[in-house]
Amino acid sequence: LGVNYQNQINDGIEKADNFLFIISPHSVNSPYCAREIELALACNKRIVPLLHVEEISYEIWQQRTPDANMAGWHALKEKGAHSSFPNMHPAISKINWVYFRAGIDDFEASMAGLQNILGRHQTYVHQHTQLLALAFNWQRQQRQPHSLITEADALAEAKAWLAIRFKDEQPPCVPTDTHCEFITESLKAADDQMTQIFISYSKADSSIQEQVRQRLMREGFTVWVNTVDISTGEDFQAAINRGIEKADNIVLLLSPNSLVSHYCQQELAYARRYHKRVIP
Repeated sequence: LGVNYQNQINDGIEKADNFLFIISPHSVNSPYCAREIELALACNKRIVPLLHVEEISYEIWQQRTPDANMAGWHALKEKGAHSSFPNMHPAISKINWVYFRAGIDDFEASMAGLQNILGRHQTYVHQHTQLLALAFNWQRQQRQPHSLITEADALAEAKAWLAIRFKDEQPPCVPTDTHCEFITESLKAADDQMTQIFISYSKADSSIQEQVRQRLMREGFTVWVNTVDISTGEDFQAAINRGIEKADNIVLLLSPNSLVSHYCQQELAYARRYHKRVIP
């Protein structure tokens, strides 16, 4: 009591291995449940929908709202609020549900099916939760180095987790961009800010730069980019030069913008001066 309940709900979703969504007309049409689904999706949680009620009948609705009239029922039906299907979140509709319909499905059989799902890849899913909690803490601590993974065994475990792929089945959940950045930034810090890739690009091409950076981090590469790796108050050119010196590869995003960019040409010249591998 006396706390912000939405913050506690958000914290509960972030720190839970699995997100169970009980499907009913009320939950499907609830703005609060919709917000919970969106957060679970943003966290790339394993989402398991449980079908409880497909739709409510006029008789049930009348029992719950004895003062309402037929016009109210028709208005409810027009909005689709009597059913679980018209307004269902598209992400929920695409996932195979566990059927928990009262009086229709066998509860014990449904529970056994649910337990089977939760038991699959349990370690992988739990690591997803643990690493996401650490990553969110790092973000909330203004990305301070002391909030990164520093212990060698834990860092090796995080790197191995990020490298896992599910070739013959759908993954139970997938890393978020936050996971990928947190793990690769931890690897970078552990290696004295040495990186595998320095990205040289024009500011006008920031959108594709970020797409390339995110994908490289998903593959476990450490990346240097000016928007992240130059500290406030630090000499810009000195930081750029140091980033190039400490990078294994220079990835140059070629475009009409970068070809006429003084900064990109300067970075290329500095990389060539030290015979760096340049990948256009």
